Amino acid sequence: WEALAQGMPDGTAVVSDTQSRGRGRGGRAWHTAPGRGLALSVVLHPGCDRRQQGTLPLVAGLALAEALTKLGARAQLKWPNDVLIGGRKAAGILCESRSRAGAGDAVVIGAGVNVAQQRDEFPPELAASATSLAMEGVKTTREDVAAAFLNALEPLWGEHAEGGRATVLAKWTARAAFWGESVTVRTPSGPLSGIARRLDDDGALVLSLPSGAETTVLAGDVEFGPAARARP
Repeated sequence: WEALAQGMPDGTAVVSDTQSRGRGRGGRAWHTAPGRGLALSVVLHPGCDRRQQGTLPLVAGLALAEALTKLGARAQLKWPNDVLIGGRKAAGILCESRSRAGAGDAVVIGAGVNVAQQRDEFPPELAASATSLAMEGVKTTREDVAAAFLNALEPLWGEHAEGGRATVLAKWTARAAFWGESVTVRTPSGPLSGIARRLDDDGALVLSLPSGAETTVLAGDVEFGPAARARP
């Protein structure tokens, strides 16, 4: 953000070899082993109204999943911003947008990817739920992951900005494997359980509740039920 205020051009990408204050959703820490994971931020100007900006994390997550797939991983998406391989988290996206006086909105997309870590390099609290490309048999470099992500992001970003949001959401939906499964969403107002049905037009998650009614979740963290956790 400081560099942007000093005139950083649109599309600038910054890669960090190590992080001291890596962040995930809800202010949680994002662990990056020095030299082993990719920590990349790219600044862009959305070119769409603020209502549409809610789907930008899904655009970035889809680009990251497509990139990892091209590198040889079987990447799947978990709403709203995680990339899974074999049911374990391999990467995450965090988008932060700000309105700048006289300069329009800007968004910084942060992507964290576990590239070369081994199991013992994760903190104990993450060892059971995290994985890396190396652990999944994908031999690659942080540079190749960064290039693949940016190459995948550019056309998707353009498509979204030009009104192709429905197409992007359909592609995102196709890369998620939890539809029809029981999930619990940890929302700011408390946990909400139901069956994951679809994304709405704004990228929010639609659940079927035990009562049979449907509800739309705008923000939260998805936890899979037993059936979803067993999915390969």
